[in-house]
Amino acid sequence: MAKCVTCGDRKGNRFCPAVNGNVCSLCCGTKRQKDIECPTSCHYLMKGTEYQLDRDITRKINADLHAESKDVFQMEEVIPFVTSMERFFVDQFYHNREVNDDHLHESLKKIYAFQTGKLPVLGAENGIEKVIFEKFHEVDRKARNLGESLKATAILRIIKSIRSSSGGILGNRNYIEMIYSQHTGKGKWSNLFEKLESNE
Repeated sequence: MAKCVTCGDRKGNRFCPAVNGNVCSLCCGTKRQKDIECPTSCHYLMKGTEYQLDRDITRKINADLHAESKDVFQMEEVIPFVTSMERFFVDQFYHNREVNDDHLHESLKKIYAFQTGKLPVLGAENGIEKVIFEKFHEVDRKARNLGESLKATAILRIIKSIRSSSGGILGNRNYIEMIYSQHTGKGKWSNLFEKLESNE
């Protein structure tokens, strides 16, 4: 195997279209979008960006959303924004068994990245993302009085809810079931919410 065209030390195990040659994984990871002008279509760029976004989101959730007393879901001005998104998920996807929590999670990650400037354009890769992004833009326009930072935190909080209710296994529909019960009073989680309301 040929050596990396950028460092000349390690084996070049990834083809890099930007340098028209093979680079090592270390150079790919450390020089990406810095010393190497990566095309947006590069598989390694997309994977690396997604990995970094996951890490950033996890870090932000752990740092900013750990205190329930400061829960953004309890803020009166944020409730309509979050409720509109969640009600849309219920109406649009509850009866579509092909949609699971992972679809919502991935779409919301992109919305968060867009809101925080990590993603320049909110482009849909499939039909599910298309309708979610359209709804987000609609809800975003209606919530003009809500600051962009607060909207980003609200989206982050929904992501946290999806991760928590799914137990880390995003292929299931626990979050969809949970918000269905919250918004309709029916479904698998309805008894739990009735008990919580009666205890308040």
